[in-house]
Parts: sequence; structure tokens; C-alpha cells
Amino acid sequence: MEEQPQEAQLKEELKSLREELEALREWRTQFETAVKDFASGTKANQAEVTEVVAEVIDRLHAVEAATAAPDGAVAADAHQPWSLRATEEEWRKLADWLDWLGKHYAPQLHLRIWPCWPLHGGVTEELAALHASWRAATEADADPSREGSDLAYWHQMWLWPTIERIRQHYMFSECEDDHSPDRPGRPTDTAALQQRMAEAEAERRRLEHAKYDYFVKTSPDGYPAERPSSLWRCAAGRDEEWEFLSLLDWQWHRADDTDVRTPPPRTALHEVTADRAEELQADRQGWVRYWARYVDEQEWRAGEQPVSVVRRRRSPERIYDEAFKTWHEWGPTQAVYDFFDARPSNPPHLVEIDAAEAERLLGELHGAKGATEL
Repeated sequence: MEEQPQEAQLKEELKSLREELEALREWRTQFETAVKDFASGTKANQAEVTEVVAEVIDRLHAVEAATAAPDGAVAADAHQPWSLRATEEEWRKLADWLDWLGKHYAPQLHLRIWPCWPLHGGVTEELAALHASWRAATEADADPSREGSDLAYWHQMWLWPTIERIRQHYMFSECEDDHSPDRPGRPTDTAALQQRMAEAEAERRRLEHAKYDYFVKTSPDGYPAERPSSLWRCAAGRDEEWEFLSLLDWQWHRADDTDVRTPPPRTALHEVTADRAEELQADRQGWVRYWARYVDEQEWRAGEQPVSVVRRRRSPERIYDEAFKTWHEWGPTQAVYDFFDARPSNPPHLVEIDAAEAERLLGELHGAKGATEL
């Protein structure tokens, strides 16, 4: 009698396990479906991303090609008006289309395009744009998936507004009987242009400077306020959002975003005006120390010529030492450290010089010109 309840209990547990197993199978099916959907979606997204990246790369290549073109040859072509870019065939297509337009639409006399339109620069550009918009509208109108309103929109927003604008704003209405040449506007007053650009630049600088308080880092061991070791700025009136001028790329960097993290102690900072900070930022050579490098001190004392020139930039993020190499490029060097560190057994000998003397020496030693430019 006792075995029957136990058997019934086992059957009940077995039933429960089967239900759980069935639920797990259903869950597994759902999970496999979700994984497949995710994989196919990822593949589709990857294809889309790949296509976008390829397009971006193509555009970058086009920009690089334009900027690398001699004297802006390609860049200039990209910004030329239609009349200078168009081929002979494109000119003829525009002319044929305008002839068709005048015959097909037969507008009133005051809205007609006179035959001498190619001799009017602005009119030509307007008509070329009108032709391009017409082509786009007709192509869209021929698409069965579209609603078919593109041509209606072209008539309302392009055709008649363009023709009316041509007749109202250009000296084209005088050409009804015979061509009347354009009377170009007077050229820009270059003196007024220069004055306005200078005023705008001064205002831009004033607004930029008003956002910051500027400081230079000084020290008693060779870095006075006149020739500081670094340039800093923070939010005006607040001891926060500190930035430093990098002497490596000559850009401002937030200290929090670099390994520098914090500004120098206040005792090492000397406040300067915004104008003085701008002068220091513009004078790149003022941040660089140059030395004539000799094989050793004996060579220097013997009056031998230096073998090269080395320089140091003490940027907040790191000290960067360079030597001018025989292949006419600056490259990293250990010479400055070796000279100021007493440990090397046979250190080079350095004699400090200014940028002008460094330029002269590099020309004499290597035949280099403009080698000290930064």
C-alpha cells in the first residue's frame, strides 16, 4: 500500500520534469531564432556600415587630391560656375532644351528667353540650374513608385519663378530687338574689405580672449616671465577648465584629457594679458632652445666646427629633444639629456645659440634652408 503513493509521486515528478524539458526546448528554439535574427541584422548593418565607410573614404581621397593639386588646379575647378565647367555637348543640350521650352510653352512676350542668353553670365547659370532641376523632376516623375508631383512642383517652384527672376533682376529685358551687353557691377573696394576683415578678426579675438584668464609658467632657473616654459589658460574668473598650449602641435589641450591632468602650482604661474598670450603663442621660436652640438668639449675648445644643431621643446605633456639629421630632417636625440646628465662617460658638448644662429649653422653645415621653421 505504501508503494502506490510513492509511485504516484514519482509519476508527478516525471511529468513536471517533462514539462520543464518541453519549456527548455521551446526556449532553445526561441533563443536560436533570436541569434539568427541578430546575426543577419549584424551582417546587414555591417554591409551598410562598410558602404558608408567606403563612401567617406572616397570623399576623403577626393579632398586629399584637391588639396594636393598644384596651385589649387583641381580645387579651383570644383568651384567654377557651370559655364566654365560645361562641355560643348552640355552647352548644346542646354540650348536645345531652351529652344524646346520656348516652342512648347510659348510664354507671353515679357516672359520669353531672348536668343542672346549665352552672352549673359548670370542668366546662363540660372538657366543651367533650371535645366538640371527639370531633368531631376522628369526622372522622378517617371518612377512608378513616386506620387508624380515632382513636375508640378518644378513648374510652381522652379520654372516660372526662374524666368520671372531673370526678366526682373538682369539687364536682359533690353535684348528684345538686339543684344545689349551686360554692365557688370563695380568691383569690391579692397581697402574696405581689408578694413572689415581686420575689424572682424579683432572682434573674434576679443570674444575668444574674454572667455579665459592666461598664465605663463616661470621658474628662477632660466624661465622668466619674458621667456616662460609653458602657456596656460583657464575659464575666466574661475580656477577650473585648465588648458595648455602644446609646443608639439601648437594647439590648446584640456589638461584633464591628457596625462598632464592638473596645472602647475599657483606659485609657478604668472598671469599675463590676453594680448601678451597671443604674442607668445604666435612666437613659436620663443619656446624653443637651440644648441650647437660638438663631438665633445675638447673639440669645442680646439675651435672645431659643430657637427650639428639640437633643440628642445619643453611642452607640458613631455619634453621633446631633436637633432638635425644628415638627411635634412629633425629626429629624436639623447644628446641634450647626455649633456646635462653627468653620468655619461663621453657626453657631447652643447653651446646654446638662438634660432637665427641655428638657421645659419644648418645652412653652413648641411646646406639647409628654413630648417628651423616650426
